[in-house]
Amino acid sequence: MQERYKLAMSLAREAGILALKRLEDLKNGSIQIETKGALDFVTMADREVESFIREQIFAQFPRDGILGEELAPTESTSDVIWVVDPIDGTANFIRDLDNWGVSIACVKNGICEIGVIYDPCRDRLFHCRRAFGAYRNGEELPKGKSGKEAPTNPVMALGHSRRIPLSIYIDAITYLDEQLIDHRRPGAAAIALTQVAEGKVDGYFEGDLNPWDCLAGILINEETGNLIRQGQEMSTSLKNSPVLVGAPFLKVQLDALSSIVK
Repeated sequence: MQERYKLAMSLAREAGILALKRLEDLKNGSIQIETKGALDFVTMADREVESFIREQIFAQFPRDGILGEELAPTESTSDVIWVVDPIDGTANFIRDLDNWGVSIACVKNGICEIGVIYDPCRDRLFHCRRAFGAYRNGEELPKGKSGKEAPTNPVMALGHSRRIPLSIYIDAITYLDEQLIDHRRPGAAAIALTQVAEGKVDGYFEGDLNPWDCLAGILINEETGNLIRQGQEMSTSLKNSPVLVGAPFLKVQLDALSSIVK
């Protein structure tokens, strides 16, 4: 898997640079925006970036499968599937908000082995291999904090999908407020999960996520010692799931939040 790991890191960075170029095209009106559904946007940039990633993967690993957000999935004959989101946070991207990124995970025999997320606007590459730790631009991220090290002002990031009732999102906010935990809504699950991994926020919850949005981020958090309460099964099912990740000091609150949506 080491060669795939190297490829995932280089691809994420190159794809992010390509997306930045297309962002300039978007701002000057030379690419189009389409609406796939409520709060679900796709641009020519998404498709171009995903096509670029696929071409590079097939050139080196033609027997691997690919599950991406924009293009039809391809079957694997090698027991390896790449799970790709070319631009996670497209709604932010098309508004020139800087919370978006490229997410690439690599799953072998139902286990996520590689997770890479590139944050192009800040030039930060988060990357990991299972059991080898998680890194930001080559520097190892510290392990999750113990329960005795809880901050006085914990913060969780939240996401919301219209595929599920709004009441789930509201219930999560209500519970966090009762627990004196503040919340943010960044609009890009992959970037939010990197912020959990590096301790900028203390957890992330969303009631329904696609695997390409979060598999890489879940593994990065596993490798920092954070708790994964929902979402682990996506590497096997490759289906939508609630996702709940957080620092160890939030164990009680994470367990409570996990009951909001099953």
